[in-house]
Amino acid sequence: MSLDPDSPLPVGRLFLTEPGWRVELKVGSDREYCFMIAPGQDFYHRLGDGEIVVRRGDERLCLACAGRRGLLVDRPKTLRATLGSVEFEAQADDPGFDLGPPPG
Repeated sequence: MSLDPDSPLPVGRLFLTEPGWRVELKVGSDREYCFMIAPGQDFYHRLGDGEIVVRRGDERLCLACAGRRGLLVDRPKTLRATLGSVEFEAQADDPGFDLGPPPG
């Protein structure tokens, strides 16, 4: 499949969900295989020259298998829930307050 340079990519942004994984480009004709078996297959599939893969140590995964394993998602991690909030009441004629250390 060849992509039209004027059209958007078929995927948007991708995020790795686990630390320790690196994104690499498989270069050359050395026989390297994905460490996962694709659904419906009974063999490890070969990584192609120029294919983008994720790697941790000796383990390499094609992007399709990394997505099935849950390593790739299309949304960043959400921020954690707030721990609480503090409310202040102030009068219209109140001069305000400082949140720094007391003077002196």
